[in-house]
Amino acid sequence: MQVTQRGMTLLETLLGMVVIAVGMFAAAALHMQALQATHDARQQVQAVLASASAHEQALP
Repeated sequence: MQVTQRGMTLLETLLGMVVIAVGMFAAAALHMQALQATHDARQQVQAVLASASAHEQALP
């Protein structure tokens, strides 16, 4: 007599949740790095624009 297993065990479900959680944490970390890079780039552009403006005002 063969017994077929139907459904998923609790261990398989928990393991799947852990895998999904690790993926979500990795995506969140990547998102935070992207936000920081965007912020840094915005500050650099503002500094360049301020420098160019000061340079233009210093010219006779």
